[in-house]
Amino acid sequence: MDSTLLKGLDILERAIFADAPVTVTELARNTGLPKSNIHRTLTTLTASGYLQHDPVARHYVPSLKLVSLGQRVSAHFPYRDALMPYLDTLARESGETAAFMLPTPSGMVVMAAALPGRSPAAILTENSRFDPADTAFGTALTTRDGVALLAEHPERHTFELAIRFGAGDAPALGAIGILGPASRFRPEDRPRHLALLERERDRALAAIRGDTAC
Repeated sequence: MDSTLLKGLDILERAIFADAPVTVTELARNTGLPKSNIHRTLTTLTASGYLQHDPVARHYVPSLKLVSLGQRVSAHFPYRDALMPYLDTLARESGETAAFMLPTPSGMVVMAAALPGRSPAAILTENSRFDPADTAFGTALTTRDGVALLAEHPERHTFELAIRFGAGDAPALGAIGILGPASRFRPEDRPRHLALLERERDRALAAIRGDTAC
């Protein structure tokens, strides 16, 4: 295993997920690595186009190259094309935004989303990231029945209903669900939406497995 590469990737991830521009001193403190090592790695990442350096403020920020790479990865996510027809059906029949989120070390990532035909709708940008505890898509992966409902997010003012996306006892691939304006959520709609989610989840899993019965 290439420890130098791993350290470089760790520094890059810290720069990406930091809430503000990062400095050599800050990264050295957080990683325990010598400042000379941090500076050398940051210089290499900047020369390669992954980071941008402000010589006056002496800090580093992620570059647009990373945005482009993220969009390309999202577009070529192995299951995205297989999932889209079922997300489209979910959006059309529920009248809400449908999405699939993938769990990653940095949070729940929107890998595919479909908008309903009506407006207003909850807008999700593919490749967006969410704290797993701050979305029903993350919570659904931890509940006993694999179902999570968020009736109204205090900041986004949306409702979310999500279920675990996986077969049987196998590890979940992610979570699939719907979301929309909280003002539109009615508790009596939950059974219908849940049945729709389970139906399209099962159809999507069958398609991924190559089951012609889907």
